[in-house]
Amino acid sequence: SDAMFHSVEKEEQLMKADCRLATLKKGDCVLFDARTLHAGNANDLEKGETRVLMNFSFRNPQVTGNLGYDGSIMPGYVESITLADIGEALVAYKAGDKDPFAKFGNGLE
Repeated sequence: SDAMFHSVEKEEQLMKADCRLATLKKGDCVLFDARTLHAGNANDLEKGETRVLMNFSFRNPQVTGNLGYDGSIMPGYVESITLADIGEALVAYKAGDKDPFAKFGNGLE
């Protein structure tokens, strides 16, 4: 939650955590259990430093109930977009389509 993101409790957890540094190069990816406490440096717009994050959440459809993580898919995409669709959209983007996900809506509805 937003409250946790900005809380003293989170700062205390980060200070006490058994940490691992994951330094990535352009094109690298990380796979991890999203229930793991994780953090990254903030974007620094004044220095022109930003990063793009593409987050995919997968779940066995036979598993029901709370797994301790709500996932990251926008409500309007639930049950309407597949991994194959994402692959096709990324190919279209590389070919010059500036908005390859437009046909799926904005994800909010």
